[in-house]
This record gives sequence, structure tokens and C-alpha cells, in this order.
Amino acid sequence: MKNTLLVVADLGGFKAFKVEESQSNRSPRLEPLEHFEIAEAHGRLVDKVSDLSGRFPRSSGLKNRGAMSDGERHNIDLETRKRLVRQLAQRLNTLARDQDFERYYLAASREINPQLIEELDPQVRAKITKNISADLTKLERGEILGHF
Repeated sequence: MKNTLLVVADLGGFKAFKVEESQSNRSPRLEPLEHFEIAEAHGRLVDKVSDLSGRFPRSSGLKNRGAMSDGERHNIDLETRKRLVRQLAQRLNTLARDQDFERYYLAASREINPQLIEELDPQVRAKITKNISADLTKLERGEILGHF
């Protein structure tokens, strides 16, 4: 019987479960281990930045009078995504170090799966036996296990 950690993640956080396999012929069950949420991921960009003084008129013509330029975004969405994925990976690495698991199952949304795998420690990455590119965070525990 192997000691298994199952993690379902999206950009806003993850849920970690310990897979308990019983001696009898019953199917394995999931025991909640940790629920991690990143509050920063749930906010809107307009709430995080406001640079009203940096807005400039689009043109000097009469047609667009009063219209203001929004300025440049400078890849703020990409940088935010990288930072959130890095926070997820750091927390998963900490969880993996604190617990002694023989293998890991990971399901992360398609948009972050490759980056999350890349950010994980090599020891953790080596123990991942099943990796699914899907967002299973909203599913019930019984449904999650069916995907693995």
C-alpha cells in the first residue's frame, strides 16, 4: 500500500488530499489534508492599480474630445500569473517536505500546469506519477478520484 498525495489546483489555490487505500476491497477514499487559497488571485486588476494621473488625451481632435488613453499595461497579467504559480509551487513544495509521500497525483488547470510542474522542486517532480491538465477544484471528493 503506497502513501499518496493528491493535489487539485487552479490559479487561485489548491486542495490537497491523502489517498487512503483500505485493506478490504473497497475503493480508496480521500482525506482532506490542506486547503490553500491565494486572496490576490480573486481580485480585479482595477482594484489593484489605479493611475489616474497617468492618463493622457488620445488625440487633440474635436471628435474624441474628453476621451482618455488607458496607457500601457506592461504585461501585468502575465507577471501576476507567474507570481501566483510560484506561490502555489512554494506551498506545494513545503507540503511535500513536511509529509512523507511515496507518490503524487496532480491535476492543475491547463493554463498553469506546465509552469507549476516547472516551479516544483526536482524531488517533488520526480514523484509525480499521474498528472492531469484539468481544473478539478470545484468537483466533489468522490468525483475527483474518478479522474485518476
